[in-house]
Amino acid sequence: MKLFITHASPYARATRIVVREQSLQSRVSEQVAHPFDNPPEFIASNPLGKVPCLLLDSGASIMDSQVICDYLDRGEGDGRLSLPSGEDWQLQTLHSVCQGLMDTLVLRRVEDARAQQGLRSDFWWDRYSHAAGRTLHWLEQRCDTLPGALSMTHISLGSALAYLDFRHPDISWRADFPRLARLSEQLEARPSFADTLLRD
Repeated sequence: MKLFITHASPYARATRIVVREQSLQSRVSEQVAHPFDNPPEFIASNPLGKVPCLLLDSGASIMDSQVICDYLDRGEGDGRLSLPSGEDWQLQTLHSVCQGLMDTLVLRRVEDARAQQGLRSDFWWDRYSHAAGRTLHWLEQRCDTLPGALSMTHISLGSALAYLDFRHPDISWRADFPRLARLSEQLEARPSFADTLLRD
């Protein structure tokens, strides 16, 4: 299998963490594919031109980070990372909010990049900034609801918090959200996280 990634993508990082947690490194090769470069094999695999994308040995493609993570965990691994969610709707909601935080931070990054061209929208910048702050506060209050063992929700939350540090240094979140800060430090100490640090 081939996993198309960029090292700066929090979505791709989540899939790379699952690869390592399920010990699939010998079966999944990672290939950097910058979407703006439109590499032919990558575009043929994912017409949306988004990373990550998993190309199976059969030639079929799996797109969207959550679908890829689920496939790697349950289709190729033992499913233990997905197991805690089960029919727990509150935990599923928590996971969805973690994904939403990641989405918001990526959109905020886009506005930041647009600022270099004089095109940043103050309306959207403020909206994304306020949404990120509210979401961090919401998550801080719910750290106790996370499963005891590593789960997909941990991976999603950890990836979002790392992206916050990576692309949004203007948001000083650690002092205001100490429980999330401690959790982030614990996750980043895991080999699967340490081996997939975000970088340009």
